[in-house]
Amino acid sequence: MSSIWKRWFSRNGKKAYAPLASKPRGDYREDLIPCLHAEHQELLALFGTLERASKSSDEVACRTALDRFTRLLQQHLLAENRHLYGYFARNANPNPKVAQRVETMSTEMLQIGKTLHRFVTAYAQAPWTAALREQLQQEIPVIGSVLSRRIHEEETELYPLYLPRAS
Repeated sequence: MSSIWKRWFSRNGKKAYAPLASKPRGDYREDLIPCLHAEHQELLALFGTLERASKSSDEVACRTALDRFTRLLQQHLLAENRHLYGYFARNANPNPKVAQRVETMSTEMLQIGKTLHRFVTAYAQAPWTAALREQLQQEIPVIGSVLSRRIHEEETELYPLYLPRAS
């Protein structure tokens, strides 16, 4: 799992900045879920900006919106991987069904991460053409659906499982 995250969060050989990423991995953080929830709201807003920009012929607006979305997405996924999944790895739930659900969501996130990475890469540096803009407009609803569904699952199923464990 970490090799995908390293590739995803590496930009020109430099690590992406994420405030939560500098804290110890796997420790319980009271502020983690509120931070991740706020990032979800911001991600959805930035994705909406990208969707609106894609309907114009303004390349700069599209690329700017995509860049802002990408940066926050990278920061968010890094924080989730490091702190949320790190915590679950260090503090496995004794209920096998719960532990399996966490593992399933972690595995699903790898696939979703690949999908989002492919999407971002396809539009970040490709020459801007009418065909590329049309392709972007066709993909946005699909990516938006994946993003919305995942956020809903995390907030309703995964985040409530993040509780301090008795020492």
